[in-house]
Amino acid sequence: MLTNSLIFLIVVALTLTVVWLTLRARRSSSRVTKWVGVAAGSIVGLILVVVSGASSRGLVMLYAPRGRAVRDMKVEMSTERVARGQHIAGMWCANCHTLNGELPLSGGKNLSDEAGMPLGDLYTINLTPAGPLSTWTDGEVFRAVRDGADRSGRRLPVMSAQRVRNLSDEDLMSVIAYLRSQPPVQNETPPPAPSFLTVALAGLNMLPLLPGMAPDTIVAPPAGPTLAYGEYMVRWMGCEECHGANLNGGGGGVVPKAPTLRSVKGWSRDGFIQTIRTGTTPFGKKLDPTMMPWKNLGKATDDELTAIYTYLTSLN
Repeated sequence: MLTNSLIFLIVVALTLTVVWLTLRARRSSSRVTKWVGVAAGSIVGLILVVVSGASSRGLVMLYAPRGRAVRDMKVEMSTERVARGQHIAGMWCANCHTLNGELPLSGGKNLSDEAGMPLGDLYTINLTPAGPLSTWTDGEVFRAVRDGADRSGRRLPVMSAQRVRNLSDEDLMSVIAYLRSQPPVQNETPPPAPSFLTVALAGLNMLPLLPGMAPDTIVAPPAGPTLAYGEYMVRWMGCEECHGANLNGGGGGVVPKAPTLRSVKGWSRDGFIQTIRTGTTPFGKKLDPTMMPWKNLGKATDDELTAIYTYLTSLN
């Protein structure tokens, strides 16, 4: 935060300096100096004003306190709950919190590299019992996912942008149970350190940061190959991040640009499931696993993929 705050102050100082020089150029007796100075100063000054305003807003968005009070909770370590958490972790969490997409969740991936932009150090942390969560309470882990806040109430720049916050209370507790049950893996990762570019992009609404907070309590519909359960899965997996708010195509910037999912209406259920399992559409197109995480999503059960298919084909 200190580095980005200092850069912000430098940008503000440059902005004021350019404005002052532009005003001086307007009073110049030389017509060339006057008009060239005013034109150049106005362009540079406008750019600096935008950067100053955006970074000011971005600093607040990234560093302001966040999160509700920590719940006083202790998650039951039942066999069923651990198995459910492992299923969710392998199907989704492993996309980011591993280097190879496989459990355990030992972290180490710099999401800045994934974005192809100098966004700073955004390493996914080691979620095994050998990592930082070993000293966190279950309530603090719950808040990290639901509210995107660390144990001190500061924003987690990546987790606060993840739709996984929409996991039901029960599913989230199952994930916590699995995290506690993993074999410990020694892998220390740097703390998050967003670059100034990240700060500016946040202020310009060009990062997938989520406004507001998720509901305090979330209850999932009964599991099964139903439209309601498919909508629940699509929501917590965050398909809209790349496929647009209405799943009608979107993305771009720091997230992959993805097509509309309404095209699934022309597919059969078996064709959809086969696509997710193999990464090849019914029409022979290969899905890029760095753009569409089909390898991990393919670990979903047939009922879960049927539910997603049923929801997608219901969209108007």
